[in-house]
Amino acid sequence: MYRLVHNGYLAYLVGGSVRDLILGRKPKDFDVGTNATPNQVKRIFKNCFLVGRRFRLAHIRFGDHIIETATFRRTPDMDDDGDVCLVEDNCFGTPEEDALRRDFTINALFYNIEDFSIIDHVGGLDDLHAGVVRAIGDPNLRFQEDPVRMLRAVRFASRLGFRIDPPTYHAILAHHRQILRAPLPRLLDELLRLFAYGSAEAAFRLLYKVGLFHDLLPEIADFLDHDHGQDSLLWPWLRELDRIVALEPARGTPAVCLAVLLAPALAWVEARYRGRGQTVQHALLVRDLVAPVLLRLGAPRWLHERVVMVLQFQKRFDPLARKRFSRRGFLAQAVFPETFTVFEVATRCGQGDLESLRSWQEMAANGAGTAAEPLALPKRRPPRHRQRQVVRR
Repeated sequence: MYRLVHNGYLAYLVGGSVRDLILGRKPKDFDVGTNATPNQVKRIFKNCFLVGRRFRLAHIRFGDHIIETATFRRTPDMDDDGDVCLVEDNCFGTPEEDALRRDFTINALFYNIEDFSIIDHVGGLDDLHAGVVRAIGDPNLRFQEDPVRMLRAVRFASRLGFRIDPPTYHAILAHHRQILRAPLPRLLDELLRLFAYGSAEAAFRLLYKVGLFHDLLPEIADFLDHDHGQDSLLWPWLRELDRIVALEPARGTPAVCLAVLLAPALAWVEARYRGRGQTVQHALLVRDLVAPVLLRLGAPRWLHERVVMVLQFQKRFDPLARKRFSRRGFLAQAVFPETFTVFEVATRCGQGDLESLRSWQEMAANGAGTAAEPLALPKRRPPRHRQRQVVRR
């Protein structure tokens, strides 16, 4: 920021980092706003590379850290067809125009290093102190421009413990079906972010309340509708996952989060089949339930297979399981830590045996040094090859 200022440009700390610092939280990363264009930033920093097509950004690398630097922008003009969905956002503007085009007032605060002041063009400081998530401008228009903003509103409200102001809340109720227009990679990314910071239960309760749950995850929403809604079995599972993620964030992998989201519905469906006297093949049921959900979210194949394995391997923790397997081999598998985390969540929610949980915890602790090592195979004597005889004439 000082280097940009010394070269004659404006440079502000912007967005979520300013919000988190004011709230006394540790920012996840730092973003910089400037009136220098991406190419001008690149000329100043040798450690800079440009990314993005819809939104051209300068990424400046310092060791393992990347400082995202964006040029101040304004809201693009509406096209001739009247479509308000943004497809290009490279219209440069002033700092005030940049603040007005952001999604929520609490994310539109700037910190100026020249006089150490907070610049607030949209009333974000008042909303921050009042604990309110408020859209900038007309929320109906802002959510049509970018439907993912509705998920972001839910994320900020649940993560910060804020409330969504009435006009913004009613706009989500009116336009929640628009979320299906959003690109799948952004949807999956925003959905996984709801599990961060131990706020999954609050986030998904709010998703269910405003209708976004039914749009994104209709199979699980149907389970909630038949399982007492806000008193469903799903909420204790998410609460327990929140506890684990708050203590050990690394355990909240995408596979674990999605498996915990799916597991109660899977158990409910399986119980219904068994209640009718039908035979259930657990492995096939897992694939039948997981496939449409993750396909709709555009999950990559590796994540799909990982979630399937985590859910299928839950049967291995059942003391009454008939299928025999090597416990040491199971501990050695790369998927074991994620599988065990889901088993721990299930057990602490009354769906497993505490003695079995403690037993597996002891085995995992005792085998920590060798669990990742491949199993030794018996050595075989190399085969003997007959020497080819050369016949000389």
